Amino acid sequence: MYRSVLSAGLMALALHVGAQSTVNQVVVLNEGYYDYFNGQGQLVPVTLGSYDPTTGIYQTVATITGPRFGSDVLVDGGDIYVAADDRVLRFDADTYQQTGEAMVQGARKLAVWNGQLLITRGELGGLPHYFEVRDRNTLDLQYTITPADGLQFAAEDVLVVGDKAYLAVGNAFEWGNFVGRVGVVDLLTGTYGAEVDLGPEGTNPEKLMEHEGDIIAFNNTDFSHSSISRVNVSSGTIAYTTNVSANSSCAASAKVGANGRVYYMEYAQNELARFDLNNGVVADTLAGSPAVYGLIEDPVNGVLYATTTDFFSTGDLHVMDLEGNVLSTVAVGVSPGNLAMDIRLSTSVSSQQRPVLGLYPNPASETVALSGVLQGAQIRVFDSMGRVVLERASVNVEGIVQLDIAALQNGVYTVQVQGQGTLRFTKG
Repeated sequence: MYRSVLSAGLMALALHVGAQSTVNQVVVLNEGYYDYFNGQGQLVPVTLGSYDPTTGIYQTVATITGPRFGSDVLVDGGDIYVAADDRVLRFDADTYQQTGEAMVQGARKLAVWNGQLLITRGELGGLPHYFEVRDRNTLDLQYTITPADGLQFAAEDVLVVGDKAYLAVGNAFEWGNFVGRVGVVDLLTGTYGAEVDLGPEGTNPEKLMEHEGDIIAFNNTDFSHSSISRVNVSSGTIAYTTNVSANSSCAASAKVGANGRVYYMEYAQNELARFDLNNGVVADTLAGSPAVYGLIEDPVNGVLYATTTDFFSTGDLHVMDLEGNVLSTVAVGVSPGNLAMDIRLSTSVSSQQRPVLGLYPNPASETVALSGVLQGAQIRVFDSMGRVVLERASVNVEGIVQLDIAALQNGVYTVQVQGQGTLRFTKG
């Protein structure tokens, strides 16, 4: 419990002090739910949401009709870009008004470079090309990298380092025919260079990260296990490919700069594990951490944002410390698989920072403690049916509000703090 209190306190302190940068919002792309199996079509639409870490409040800011799913979200300056099935959309990051749209069949992942929007592509049945570059502002097509140029397979992630774009080439839309390569686009010349083959244990790369000038690839292989590869950029050679899990799926992974580790889903344990990039081995498994679907680092506040979902009706966004402890939880949309940080200079954010809500322990059996609750704020606890089961005004003792939940039935509950947001906990 002490570690949770300390982490919540440090997070709040970081938000108050915030020397040069602040997290304006965490943008959540909810993939929604398309019924592929029973022919019922789009049951839950793709939505875009915004989480304010200073208030703990989440809101749906846009509903995207037409696409069956969303595959990536990116914040660049005052714009939010979304890749969704057969199109790329742009939204204003403050008003959330849609400001642009381009039809891009099989749009997968996005990156920006010097006024250009970089897009990887993949689709069942194949496409004429798997990478294209568009004008950041007009979304007009500038050039493509075709199979004749050397990119012959569907690409997933795209990572910009300097004047080069690195592509995770996996052929992921041709089941049983996966490849594992890292491709390089010279963005100054618009040309495709030699690919680095990740070897038989490095097929189906999903996420690319940069570490000490090298490219780190998280690979789903044939979905029987996952691996991590390290590519030496200067020599174009592989330093290692290491198997890191005994099971795999569309795995969430993120490099955390604070400790030089890759956090990833270990499906055998259904918990997060950590891979140490300094020595190239699995460091540990974070016991009790949630089985996450999306994952991103908040380098300003030293926390992680992670999502969980049942893929058809619910989704949650969790604030976690670097040890995998959940500090707070808020309900979001269905299948929140992609997150983006909107980090700005603190001088450009005019709103006054407020304490960050925290809740611990979670799950709990007797009591839960709320941190960051303003004095006198009304607190309500709702059960899964939306009924109020507990209500009180806060009486803070050293900034902490204790709630007695011993009489509640086991289950999932939502805590609503007036004017500050909502949290979720499990009684069990």
